[in-house]
This record gives sequence, structure tokens and C-alpha cells, in this order.
Amino acid sequence: MQEREVASTQNSTNLSSTDSISISAPSGDIDESDSMLGVTPLMAVHSSEDIAAEISRQDVQATINLEESLNKNRNMVSVQVLRVLLNKLLKQDKLNDEAAVAIMMNLKNSLGDIEKQLENERRQAEAKIKADERFAADPVAMETEMEKLQAVLGHKMNLMVKEQEARVRRDLLKTAGLSEIEMEEVMAGYIEEAMKLDQLLAGQYEKESQVIQQQLSERLLVAELASQKQSQQTAEVQANIAARKVALNELAVNNEILHKRLDALFQDYERTVLKLQEKHEAGLLKQQKALAEKLQQRRSDRLAAVERKKETERHAFCARTDHMMHADSLLQAFRDFQQKQSSKMNKLLTDMDKDEAQELESLMQEAKADRDRDMQMADEAFINKLQDQTALSSNEVSGLLQRHVTEMRNFTRIKESERQQYAIVLKERLANRQKRWQEEYGNMQREQKVLAEQQENTVAKVMETQTGLDEEAQMQILLSHHYSIQRLNNQLTMNKHRQHKLLVRKLNMKRARMADMRRQRQKGKNLKDEDFDKQFQQELALEEKLLQSEHEEAVVMLRKNIAAETERLIKEHDQGMASVIGRLQVGRARRRAAIQRHDKAIQQLEVQLASRVNEDNADRTADSLGTDHILQQHMKVNVMVFSRTAFGKYLIEICSNSVYLLVNIVRFLSEKYFL
Repeated sequence: MQEREVASTQNSTNLSSTDSISISAPSGDIDESDSMLGVTPLMAVHSSEDIAAEISRQDVQATINLEESLNKNRNMVSVQVLRVLLNKLLKQDKLNDEAAVAIMMNLKNSLGDIEKQLENERRQAEAKIKADERFAADPVAMETEMEKLQAVLGHKMNLMVKEQEARVRRDLLKTAGLSEIEMEEVMAGYIEEAMKLDQLLAGQYEKESQVIQQQLSERLLVAELASQKQSQQTAEVQANIAARKVALNELAVNNEILHKRLDALFQDYERTVLKLQEKHEAGLLKQQKALAEKLQQRRSDRLAAVERKKETERHAFCARTDHMMHADSLLQAFRDFQQKQSSKMNKLLTDMDKDEAQELESLMQEAKADRDRDMQMADEAFINKLQDQTALSSNEVSGLLQRHVTEMRNFTRIKESERQQYAIVLKERLANRQKRWQEEYGNMQREQKVLAEQQENTVAKVMETQTGLDEEAQMQILLSHHYSIQRLNNQLTMNKHRQHKLLVRKLNMKRARMADMRRQRQKGKNLKDEDFDKQFQQELALEEKLLQSEHEEAVVMLRKNIAAETERLIKEHDQGMASVIGRLQVGRARRRAAIQRHDKAIQQLEVQLASRVNEDNADRTADSLGTDHILQQHMKVNVMVFSRTAFGKYLIEICSNSVYLLVNIVRFLSEKYFL
């Protein structure tokens, strides 16, 4: 017994020391789309429509990143779950080290190959879509194609992962040499823990999705307030010019000559101020672009460093869980590991957003200070010209300055009040946005629950018709059903969530494009042409109505697509369950046939054994007692050897209530066949 324990420990150690078994984490390279998240990309947009479009783009990208991260973690933990189950078999001496390593390597390499294959397919397909001329001028159509690609690859991954589970089943039979019953026990344990893992990942998906929405809301707030501040500075220049003109007109009342001089000076001043404003706006855009490039590179470098660290932590997690014998401990360790990694990553993203927002705020303050300094110099030059080129007294000039200062203070006070009110309204909008998201997610979860209950009733009816299956087989069917439904729910939740975000993304892209068209048309509009203005407003209203109609049609189409996808996934689930039931039925029939053959052999053995026992009793003497003791010890060894065979295990089960019968059967077989 001690030798077996030592051997089992050695086998477990050898399996755990195989470094290449754990799923390799992603390299430190960061996809460009990952670094294009955060506050930085928002520096290039200023209108509310463009900001909404950029936020929705980040929403879609962050959701896809979350899905990929969870899938990688699932693959990693699935391998570790299998490792735990194989550790148990090693300890029980039911398989050897070479078989365990081979099974582990098959699963690990296969899952790794799936990730690489699908990633290559994604990159090639995306490059093909981006190079297609049909989508060059239609970003919305390109987004639709990208979503189709994402859905196809996600479904393909799920199917390929299911194939690997079937391969594990075959490996346990062929490579490990387990009996069908032992294999089913191991796979039942694997499925049960995989289902718990999927439940855990579903909870993480919901939690991380909420974090994404919070991060996006904060970025949206920063971008909107920055845009409003920039618009306010532009309006301030216009207000400054208007206030100057009003004050000058008051001075030139009933003085045509003075009016002409002041008007000439004012036009020169207006040109100077507008030119300065244009110069500073162009300079700010250039500075924002340079800052965005610097911050994007900084974000990319920091994310790459984090990914390298996460890779090290993933390998360390696998090393810590290599020797585990209980799957519950493994899942708890993974829960703690995932929460720790998520917490650190979310803190990093929040810190980077704050840093980028602070950099943007500092840049805008510096740009405003430069602009104000140049504007003050222009104002001083204008006042000097007034004094030099007009007959205005110092009191009149002082009064002019005072009225201008008063007007601008009132303007600033009003705009500051508007800014504060806008911030309050914006925060309320963001809170409502978060609330709507939670309601929509809750509705999706309730729909998933109804679907699960319907499938539960269906499988219950199917179970009623499977009267030939024993209780253990029925439990395996129910377990497979719950596991499949959990996988189905996870896939549907992610697909619905992603498709809904993409729909919002396309709507915001259309609104941003419409807003840009409006701005372009307004630049060429004659403000004095009332008929043109009226026609323009009518066209805008019609465009908005058409856009809303298109969106409603898209929502209807989305619901149809989700319904069709749900039906397809349910059909695949039903086919999978039919396969499970069929496999168990075939296994039961095969075991029944084997039992019948064994029963016949037992009956023949019993007849021969009865004859042999009668002969032994007749020939037995007192001198043979010592010899019988030696033979009994010999029979113990034979029983131990014989119990390792499949037929021996069956005999032990049949003779569990009669040790005497079992020993004599082994003695008879040993003398007839083995000795």
C-alpha cells in the first residue's frame, strides 16, 4: 500500500512539472484597438454627435475584448479542471504518468491551436473587409460586416471547444485505458466543474460589463464638458466682438464722421481677433493631436507591460493549482485570481483615463492662457488706436472699457451658470443611461431564464420516455443538459449584448454623419435668406425622421436575428442531448450483453467449483492445514492481481457478499489458467 502511494505521488509530481501543459497566455503585444480606448481618442472630436459615436465605438470594442478575455480564461481553467481529475486518477493508480501527460497535452495544444486559428481568420477577414471598396465610403456597412464576422467566429469557437471535449472522452478510453464506466465518471466530473466555471464566467461578464459602462460614462462626461468649454471660448470671442461694437455705436450716436472712423477701426479689430481665434484653434488642434499620439503610445506601453505581467501571473496560477485534488478549490482559486486581476486592470484603466483627462485639461488651460494674452494685446492695441486716431476723451475711453468689462463679466457669469447646469443635466443623463443598461440587461436575463425553464420542461418529458436508463445515466443526462443550457445562455447573452451595442453604434455613426452634413451646409447658408433657412430646417426634420425610421427597422431586424440564432442554438442543444442519450443507451446495451456473457461464465464456474470443493473436502486432512495457510496467502496476491482486470472487477461486484466464493473462484481460475 505504501509503495502505491509513493508511486501515485511521483506520477502526480511528474504531471504537474510539465510546464508546457498550461494554456499559454497572450503575448505582450497589444492590438491597436486596445490602445485606442480611453479619453485620448475623444480629443479629436468636439460635437456631441461625434462624441457619442466614439463612445459607442469604444463600447463595442471593450465588449469584444471582454469576450476574448473570458474565453481565454475559460480555456486555461478547463485544462486545470482536467488536471485535477487526472490527479485523482493518478493517486488512485488508475492511469500512468505518460497517459496523463498525453491527455493534458492534447487538450492544451488543441485549445491553443483553436485560439491561434481563429485569431488568424479574424485578422485576414478584417483586412479583406477593410480593403473592400464597397465599405470604404460606408462605415456603417463595414461595422455590419465586422459584427457578422464576430458572430461567426464566436459560434465556431464554441463548436470547436465541444469537439475537444469529445476528444478528451476518447483519450480517456484509448490513451488512459479506462473502462467506459470510469470514463463516464471522469467526464461527469469534468462537465459538472465546467458548468460551474461557465456560471462563474457569466457573473464576471455581468460585473465587468457594468464597469465598462461606468468607465464610458466618465469618459463621455469629460469629453462633453471639454467640448462645451471649447465652444464657450469660441462664443466668448464672438461676444467680445459684439460688446465692442455695441459700445462703439453708443459713442458715435449722431456723429457720422466718428461713426465711420470707429467702424473702420472696429473692422480692423474684428479681423485681427478672428484671425487670432482661428490661429489658436488650429494650434490647439495640432497640440491635441500631438498629445493624443503621446498618450496613446503611453497607454499602449502600459497595457503591454500589464499583459506581460498577467501572462506571468497566469503561469503562476497554473503552477499553484497543479497539485490540487479538488475542483472546488480550483474554482475558488480562479475566482480570487480573476477578481484580483480585474481589480488591478480596472484601476489601471481608471488611472489612465484620469491622467489623460488631466493632460487634456492642462493643455486647454495653457491654450486659453495663450489666447487670452494675445486677445488682451489686441484689445490694448485697439484702445491705443482709439486714443490716437479719434477725438475721444480719456473719460469716454474709460467708459467704453468699463461697459465692455461689465458686458463680458455678465456673459461669463451666464455661461458659467449654463456650464454648471449642463454638467448636472449631463450627469443625470449618464445615470439614466446606466439605469437603462441595467434594465435591458435584466430583461435579457429574464428572457434567458424563461428559455432555460422551457428547456427544463422539455428534458423532463424526454426523461420520462427513457425508462430503460438507470438512475446514474439519467443524472448524467440532466448534468449534460444543464451544462449545455449554461453554455447556450452565455453565448446568447454575449451575442445579444454585442449586437445591441453595435446597433447603437451604427445609429450614432449616422447621426454624426448627419451632423457633419448640417455643419457643412450651414457654412454656405445665407443667414438673411429666410426661405433657405426654412427649407433647411424642414430637410433636417425629414432626415431625422428617416433616421429614426431606419433605426426602428434595424431594431425589428435585430430581434428577428436574435430569435433565429436562439432557435439555431436550441436545435444544436437538442442534437447534442440526443447524442448524449444515444451514447448512454448504447453503453447500457453493451454492458448488458457483457453481463449476460459473464453470467453464463459464472454459472459454468459455479458447477465446476462445486465439484472441486466436494473433492477437496473428501481429501482434506489435519496435515494440510499448514499448507492451506500458505495457499490462502497466495490467493490474496492472486485476488489483488485479478481485481485489476475488468472481469475481476465484475466478479468482485457479483461476489461482494461472499468472500469465500470469490476466493475459490480465483483459486480455480489460477490453477486452470494462470499457474
